[in-house]
Amino acid sequence: MDQSLLPNIYDFIDHTPPFSQLSPLEKDALAASIKIFYFSTDDELKDEDLCSCGLYMIRSGAVEQINKDGTLRSRLGVGDSFGYTQLNKQGVSDYTVKFLENSLLYLVNKQILDFIKSKNKYVSEYFATAEWVRLSSTHIYKTSKLNKIFTQKIKDVRLDSIAIANLDTTIEECAIEIGKKDAQICVVVDENEKAIGIVTKSDLALRVVAKALDVKNKVSTIMTSNVVTINENDTLYTAFETMVSYNIKSVPIISASEKILGAIDTKQLLQNSQLQSIYLIKKINKTKDIDKLIELSKHKIEIFRTLVDSNADPSSVELVMSKLSDAFYKQIFKIALEKYGTPPCQFALIVAGSLARNEVHFMSDQDNAIILERELDEKERQYFKDVTTFACQTLDKCGYTLCEGNYMACNDKWCVSYNTWEEYFNKWTASTNPKDILDIIVFLDMRYMLGDEFLVAKLKKHMVQKASENSRFIATMGASTLSVSPPLGMFRQFVLTKDGENRPYFDIKKQAINLVVELARVYALTCKSIATDTISRLHEANAHGKLGDNDLIELTEAYKYIDGVRFSHQLKALEKGEEISNKIAPELLSQFEKNHLKDAFRIIAKQQEAASFIFIGK
Repeated sequence: MDQSLLPNIYDFIDHTPPFSQLSPLEKDALAASIKIFYFSTDDELKDEDLCSCGLYMIRSGAVEQINKDGTLRSRLGVGDSFGYTQLNKQGVSDYTVKFLENSLLYLVNKQILDFIKSKNKYVSEYFATAEWVRLSSTHIYKTSKLNKIFTQKIKDVRLDSIAIANLDTTIEECAIEIGKKDAQICVVVDENEKAIGIVTKSDLALRVVAKALDVKNKVSTIMTSNVVTINENDTLYTAFETMVSYNIKSVPIISASEKILGAIDTKQLLQNSQLQSIYLIKKINKTKDIDKLIELSKHKIEIFRTLVDSNADPSSVELVMSKLSDAFYKQIFKIALEKYGTPPCQFALIVAGSLARNEVHFMSDQDNAIILERELDEKERQYFKDVTTFACQTLDKCGYTLCEGNYMACNDKWCVSYNTWEEYFNKWTASTNPKDILDIIVFLDMRYMLGDEFLVAKLKKHMVQKASENSRFIATMGASTLSVSPPLGMFRQFVLTKDGENRPYFDIKKQAINLVVELARVYALTCKSIATDTISRLHEANAHGKLGDNDLIELTEAYKYIDGVRFSHQLKALEKGEEISNKIAPELLSQFEKNHLKDAFRIIAKQQEAASFIFIGK
């Protein structure tokens, strides 16, 4: 080989997965072993030119793979490769390669490729037969530190020491015990060792020293009753929310049997400078000024950028963005309730759509509603109209745009009594009307946000029961779910739509992500699951025998990969100052992304076909 060509070959390898994952020394060795071939338009490769030869990589040009029966297998361009499936063939190949234009190919021979696969797991997985294995090899997501705050169990972290006292303990003895344990708080327990009071270091200073109180007095004279505690199985985020809600800096941790285990404080939760969302949530929860909330909402973009740039798992990105949305929703509705006074009856605010599934992304709009305890008179209806209109308009100003379908609590149809909600679900589950199907699809994803949680739990139970026990409804939902296919044609080519400026694109949300979401939703109904997020629904379907182990892995990997591509695409648009959308033009994707999106789309298409037999019997 002409040694002057090596830099070009090395550069191509360095930017072509999976070989881009090799070490510099491995890339050097691979580049030196590559053979270069030139082909003219209408040239062909077949049989012995393909069998047992190696992997051909297209450096420039384009080819067609033609099956033995003359049908088109696929069209390939720069960055694509072929020949891998023929490595173990002898004499007669499965297809012929025809060159559509003058082309330059690099060939990695079989021996070199086998050696690299044996030494590098990433390369081995990339060339695996199963699509999901290839997809899983494309990402090495980092467990986001933000995600840990939201999902990690308290029992899995080191707890602060805690002092224990009883009703007979003196203030002096309590202070000594706090000093011995180097604790921030002392928990007062009864004869059954249940927490009945708490004393903090601040209490000793403000209630004892500042007032010259006799330290021989019982600790019960200065303790705060109604102790707020957290269970060891709760998440760190639950601990954070509790501390913010009750304006306390340290909270005792108890076991399932209510034994005091230790304490956790805000310093432990806020010790890392990368926890932007935690700081932002803390500010949101304390802000009662609408203009300041609107200003705070602008920080969402920084958090989104940090998460995507740090290669966080897409589910981590969605969860963090969902927690931010929760904070804005709760605070804005609390401000609205304070503005318009005491509600005339009990009610519950629910969220739907991506927020209900904890799958918020940068373009998520509003989907919310109100469940009222009872029917209202005209004056009472006006109260809720004022509250919800103010809240929804404020959320819009904070970047959660008004729902185009008007699925919002400020719409009178979605601010109704519990009985009316039951009537809605009774009607929807008995209907095949497209509008009714759309309505129930929105609210099958339902999550409590504020108010009387019992109303939500009761309605969800009714909803799942009515939906799951109606086979006709399941079939209707299944047909609706399967009415859209992923944007992939017969020959592994993207099926595209033209936008208003005649530019070709596919919609990664409507034609890919939503397809997995909808499959998971119907599977959840068949096993009476009340789970709302997509991955949990798939796992429940698997646990109930509705979805096989391999199917679960396939759908999870496809969903995760497609979501990652969407977030990367949106971040690039943000950085360029362009409009963010779910519409993706294939020319904006790398060859690597194109190849693996095709794998993901094929998984979805295969899973849709399997689901059609389960849901609608065909």
